[in-house]
Amino acid sequence: MAPETPQQYPLYDATLTLQRISPLYIGSNTPIDNATLQIYAQQFRDILAGDVLRGVRVGLSEDTVMARVGALQTVTWKLLPDEDVWTGADDTQMTGNEDTTTSLAASRGMLVTITYEKGHYTAILLRDMQSDPDESAIGVGLDGYGFQSFPLLLTKMPATLRDPFTEFLANTFDARASMLRLPSAFLTTALDQYLGYICIGEDGEPLDSLESSRVLRTIIGSISVEVGFDIPGGSANLKTIQIHIASEDVPRMVSRGKRLGDGPETPFMDALTAYVKAHLALDLSHEMVNIVGIHCQAFLLNSVGKAKFTLPLVTDDGESPQRRATKRLVNGLIAAAKGRAMVVGNEGS
Repeated sequence: MAPETPQQYPLYDATLTLQRISPLYIGSNTPIDNATLQIYAQQFRDILAGDVLRGVRVGLSEDTVMARVGALQTVTWKLLPDEDVWTGADDTQMTGNEDTTTSLAASRGMLVTITYEKGHYTAILLRDMQSDPDESAIGVGLDGYGFQSFPLLLTKMPATLRDPFTEFLANTFDARASMLRLPSAFLTTALDQYLGYICIGEDGEPLDSLESSRVLRTIIGSISVEVGFDIPGGSANLKTIQIHIASEDVPRMVSRGKRLGDGPETPFMDALTAYVKAHLALDLSHEMVNIVGIHCQAFLLNSVGKAKFTLPLVTDDGESPQRRATKRLVNGLIAAAKGRAMVVGNEGS
């Protein structure tokens, strides 16, 4: 029996590999709907199953980790609805993609699910929801020649499965995928923006200091900052160090950072930089010192293209500042995949 498909939104509680991907050539007369995507699902399933293609047997080598997950059961390829209208397991268990009513304009991207007897894997291709809707919603894409843009590819699968999938994208859609490397400035800005977003109420007004402190401790918890070094000719023994900030100290760091200078946009990192420099004689702002990883209760990000987002907490009245903050963080990753810098300030949700 196949493992039960998770009911929660597929972005959450999974370590995801981040890749940027060039626009997919769909064709100017080819609509993107679930019926069309099921054709691609069947084609990829044939490859995974080792079927014969043009007289050549194709498929994954049996001498891989995939040989231990049992027989391939289903491959689905569907439009991914927004989280607000996600209906859970029933969506991903429809092997025939019977629902053809969802349009690309109303979706967040595409979701590919691959189910084996002992394993369940996913790939998520996300649209840029911040751009001109006409660019992503119509059949003819970026330049009028049938390209559609899904800049960010997130996969939960081993390399022995991810590589055939990206090769399938290249062969089918003339799209190339590459690892999304996140620079130090992105990681630090992303952390401070997340801390700021969860401290804003539904009315758009900042929470008071007592409520902000409670929210930070509840949603963020403790924070681990991984620091790396770019020292030419330096010792190979010095790779990274971890700086751990306890949950009760996070609100204090944010508060202190806001008092430094004239309203810094990154109060937590500014306060941490000042503290580490004073107590450890380590300058986090030095050009040879890099922030290579951020880990807190709400999310994980690192410079080599790994991410994990925790299922957001929702209050009794349905409010979820964590969900809004995570969506904005994902939007920032999409912008990075497109080659744009993360915008400082309150961007759209």
